[in-house]
Order: sequence, then C-alpha cells, then structure tokens
Amino acid sequence: MSGTTIGYVGVGNIGTPMVLSMLREGLDVLVRDLRKDQAAECLAAGARFAESNEQLAAECTRIGVAVVNDKQLNGLFRSEGGLLDVCRPGTTLIVHSTVLPETILALGEETDKRGLKLVDAQVSGGDLRAREGDLAIMCGGDPADIEANQDYFGAISRITQHMGPRGAGAGAKLSIQMMTFGNWMAAIESMRLARSLGLDEQTLAKFATDTTADSWVAQMWGNYDRLLHNHPLAGTEDLFRMFDKDLFNSVLVARDHGIELPLTALSSQIMKAAMQERIDYSADTYAPKPELAKRSA
Repeated sequence: MSGTTIGYVGVGNIGTPMVLSMLREGLDVLVRDLRKDQAAECLAAGARFAESNEQLAAECTRIGVAVVNDKQLNGLFRSEGGLLDVCRPGTTLIVHSTVLPETILALGEETDKRGLKLVDAQVSGGDLRAREGDLAIMCGGDPADIEANQDYFGAISRITQHMGPRGAGAGAKLSIQMMTFGNWMAAIESMRLARSLGLDEQTLAKFATDTTADSWVAQMWGNYDRLLHNHPLAGTEDLFRMFDKDLFNSVLVARDHGIELPLTALSSQIMKAAMQERIDYSADTYAPKPELAKRSA
C-alpha cells in the first residue's frame, strides 16, 4: 500500500518520533493534533497538518492513533465528528495508545458496524527507539490487516508480532509494562540504598549489566530521568497519571479475571513518590536550563 497518505493522530512524546521514522522511509504523512504547534517537528520534516478529522478521513485510508489514554481514545472515536463518524468504509485504524483491552473490544464492535478495520497495535521501546524506527509492536486483530500494512509497521519497528484477536495487543502491553515498571521501581530502591552507601549510580548500573541484575532498565539507566524532565507533560500532574495508569489498569484487568497482582498494585501506589524522587535527584542533569539573560551592552 505504499504511495497512499497515512494519517496520524497524536504527535506527542511517542507519536512525533514514529511519524519522523515514517517520513524518513518516504511515506506521506498527514498529522492531526489538538495543538498545531505540537506538530512543529513533524511539519519541519515534511509532514502535513490536518485541520480537522474530516480532512484526515478524506485524504487517508490508514490512520495511526497515539493519544494518551482511554478517555482521549474514546473521545477521538466517539465524539461528534469523531473518527467513527467521518471515516470511510474500508479505512484501517491502527491504535497505538496504551489502553484497556475492553476499550479496544468495544471500539472494535463499533468499527465493524461501520465497515472500518481496527488494529490493536501497542508499542514498546520508548521515544529513543521510536526515533530510530526500532520499536517492538504487539498486535491484536486480523492478521490480514497487519500484513496489508507492512510498509507502515516496517517503518517504525524492528519486530511486529501478532498476539491474537483484538485486545490481545493491549493485554500484551499491560504485561510488558508490569515487567518494565516493576523492574524500574525495584531499581529505584536499589539505587536509593547504593547512594546511602556512597556508590555512584552510573557505575553501579553499568556494572549491573554484566551481572544477574542485567535488564533494559539497567542498560538504559537515566533514560526515565531524562524523560521525566523532557516529556511534553513534565511539570504537570498528568505526567504521573500517564505512567501509573498502566499498572493501575493491570490491577483492574486482573480483578475482572479473578487473579491477584499484589506487587503491581503496590507499585502503582508508590510510583508517583518514586518518580518525584527521581525528578528531584536528577534535576541538575536533565532539567531544561533557562537561557541566560543577555548582558546589557
């Protein structure tokens, strides 16, 4: 399907580098966001901006979506003039937002009624790998819809794995987030102890990669500190909610399935305090520096 215009909604921390990877591969991308200035980097790289959902739907038969949460996703699809209203039958909607599996299933029922195709395509790897087109994508939906969009997935990922029917991508992402953030919470505590003993964090993290403590968190130590200071939501309460919602959602899903996730539940409760600790600790290294006032002549 190369040569067709790809629509993309939500050019924030993860959406922007994904769009940049598509542009680098020669794909034509029309982006949509509530704030046009949020799309500045994409526009400078060659993307075009859709002023409305109607324009997006008129020009695109494939639309990627990377809004923040379930509420935003439902609003984008279900509000007056939303994607369910304006997209033409046959349009493929590719959802990258980390949301509840039940949200995907409910949207899937609506897209089916309208002759639309919905692919549940959760991503992992963070903004740095997204910028390199090196994400890992876990998909739920019809394998034929995934295969038909290999140029799209190939531009943004190192691997695209079909996990099962719609909702399976969202379920896989929650499971991956539990592993990742659980590891991060444990690492934050280990670094707290290390600092109290006079150890250097970076030295310990580098050494840990040659021990049984090796992990992506250890290999990328400092990455989350950077993100906490440079994310578009930095400095707002929404930053904490964006991170801890995944663990909270995992607990909600587990309750519906009659299983207990005590470590995940605890991690979701302590994550905000742990994040604030890291923000305070790493401010000198990662906080944006205000421009120095110009000296008067």
